[in-house]
Amino acid sequence: MALSVLVPAPVSAQQSPVSGERRIVSGGLTREFILYVPKNAPPGPKPLVIALHGAWQPASVMQRYLDLDKVADREGFVVAYPKGLNLLWNDGRATVAGIMPILYPRDDGRFVVDVLDTLEAEGLVDPSRAYLMGFSNGGFLTAFVACRHAERFAAFATMMMTVPVGYNESCRPSRPVPILLMNGTYDPIVPMYGRPTPGARLMSADESAALFARIDSCGAPQETSAPHARIRRWENCAPGAAVAFYEIDGGHQPPSQSTDAADALAAVLLGPRRSGLDAPQEIWSFFQRFTLPPASPPAEPLLIAGSADATRTAPLAAPRVTSAAPTGALALAPTTPAPAQLVSPAPAATATASGMTAGARPILHNPDSLATAWQGIAPAGTMAAPVTLAVVPLPPPSPLRQRPANTRSVSLQ
Repeated sequence: MALSVLVPAPVSAQQSPVSGERRIVSGGLTREFILYVPKNAPPGPKPLVIALHGAWQPASVMQRYLDLDKVADREGFVVAYPKGLNLLWNDGRATVAGIMPILYPRDDGRFVVDVLDTLEAEGLVDPSRAYLMGFSNGGFLTAFVACRHAERFAAFATMMMTVPVGYNESCRPSRPVPILLMNGTYDPIVPMYGRPTPGARLMSADESAALFARIDSCGAPQETSAPHARIRRWENCAPGAAVAFYEIDGGHQPPSQSTDAADALAAVLLGPRRSGLDAPQEIWSFFQRFTLPPASPPAEPLLIAGSADATRTAPLAAPRVTSAAPTGALALAPTTPAPAQLVSPAPAATATASGMTAGARPILHNPDSLATAWQGIAPAGTMAAPVTLAVVPLPPPSPLRQRPANTRSVSLQ
């Protein structure tokens, strides 16, 4: 009797993936995300945009609020909306969302990469055209991933976020970072002129954009205007990089093609939402300019000060498809740490806190301090020992526009 081996067919030969709720295991935790596949999408790998919600904002609300799916239908890219535990992200500060202590240690940056790995292993997305964007708390996590996993995404975009001051020293991406930043002049939640938050002091929006311009070795920016916005663009940068900064004459809400009564009601707490400039379309127009270059050999590891042989590990390889699971789902070969494992889609699932898996990569606990910037999560019952990175000088800063004398910052006390 002949022995048959079940091998999963590529996505292009199977029925098109269906939009809906998905679950994976990341870092020992069951995690969820919403998948949106554009209508009438052709078979084969497609660009992917991962969109991260704000604090206490369900991913489904983010999906409707941003209206990114309409752009995806028109342009033919896939969208994934990951869900933060308790609607919050561990975004690189010493507190979850800069609000509350980290009660359930988890590497949300790793979770974002695991979503990409899962969809890439299915053959649904083109890994050279994966992009990451985030709003507010999700924007902070986007900046964190840009510093830590730059080799996995072709470009990044943040909305209503300014980076922690400690990123001046701790943000050492593996390649130049194409990034678009968008901030509101009258934002009461994340003021564009910076402020202290629990876990980290925040730079101004100007300084945040200039940080990435320095990382990308950019020259002087050019300034243009748009409805309710001033835009500075750094185009003369390292090959494959660019920085765009949108200063929106609005609040803690991304601009939309049109606004309605719900936006006006939200403006009572968040500040106005402006119309005429569509954030998803502006972000996609920026994203589609960039693709990841072909994979190259790992760069020389970064030496840790005070240790002759301690190094930062090279980027992890993506998980490999090895065989079909009994249920027909793809089984992913383990790496170190364990990559996401595909779980069959389900309409509802509950996130469980079962702890971090052994060998999990460190999470950035406190980017406001160089001495503990890359401190990892210790095994249960132990204390992680902080390490100090060798200081690598950044390129000279680009000229910054001075704050106008007739403007003021708005802050929540």
